[in-house]
Amino acid sequence: MAHRHRMAVVVLEGTLALDAAVAVQVFGPRPTAWDAIRAERQSPYQVFLCGGPESDIQSVGFAAAGLSPWSRLAEADTVVVPGLDRPEQPRDPEAHAAIRAAADRGARLVGLCTGVFVLGHAGVLAGRRVTTHWALADQFRRSFPDVDLCDDELFIEDGPVLSSGGMLAATDLCLHVLRRDHGQAYANDMARLLVSPPHRTGGQSQYRSARGSAAEGTLGPLLAWALEHLDQELTLPVLAAKAHLSTRTLSRRFEVETGRGALQWITERRVEAARALLEDTELSVTQVAYATGFGSLAAFRRHFTRLTGTTPRSYRGTFRSTPAPRVLRVRAMEVAPEGAGL
Repeated sequence: MAHRHRMAVVVLEGTLALDAAVAVQVFGPRPTAWDAIRAERQSPYQVFLCGGPESDIQSVGFAAAGLSPWSRLAEADTVVVPGLDRPEQPRDPEAHAAIRAAADRGARLVGLCTGVFVLGHAGVLAGRRVTTHWALADQFRRSFPDVDLCDDELFIEDGPVLSSGGMLAATDLCLHVLRRDHGQAYANDMARLLVSPPHRTGGQSQYRSARGSAAEGTLGPLLAWALEHLDQELTLPVLAAKAHLSTRTLSRRFEVETGRGALQWITERRVEAARALLEDTELSVTQVAYATGFGSLAAFRRHFTRLTGTTPRSYRGTFRSTPAPRVLRVRAMEVAPEGAGL
């Protein structure tokens, strides 16, 4: 009988149930519903869970039982580390050592969402490209400055190290692993079982939240005013005049207080406002473009796609529970018919 790929799933204190379940579902024993999709019943993987005395699975409220000891990571061909709560806190040193040993002998390492923090604490990411949940990007960079974090990606493969973004991106990465190991058709069949797209377009940028971007510091009043007037012309001279500052002084303060150039900050806020309108209103894409101060459809589409990784129309299709009514009339300001790739 051919050797089945041995896959160890790491269970630590605070391991998130969803991430662990995705890994077991994709790689573990096949459920009865699989019979309607493929003839072969056995998974090509031998999956086992490893843990220690403090291991548990968060957000369900039960302790993990029947775990193999950390020493069993020594026989794994792939080590999967699901996400966990409070990822900045180092976990069991014995687990870190076992992961390092697995990396040293060439095992593939898969970090799901915040599981990549565990790989960082284990010391196996230096110089690697990885991703994690977009909301924890700054925290990850502070903890692991020697790692190249690309927080806009749904998942990244860098040699033997693979990582995924926010929680449901764990499914994207696990399907990618299945595709690499057993082909597109097999991965597609697993996607059918999960009732999930085999591959999602775009990245994490389209899921970012603007919460916490409120104005503080000496520019607070100006930034608050700008947020109320995004549909107007907000050039650097206009902002400087409003703040009673020179353009040079304003530019310097913007960099210090927001970490952005003034026009970059305005563009990002306009895209955030456009996202809200696309989600919550029935305004056409054209109307959203002008309501948020972009001035043209081309500029709106260019900046929106650059900052979110998807088009305005695709974004609306993803984040509205029901599609907006199709606008059939052509307004004078439109340079293209509705539906022309926006």
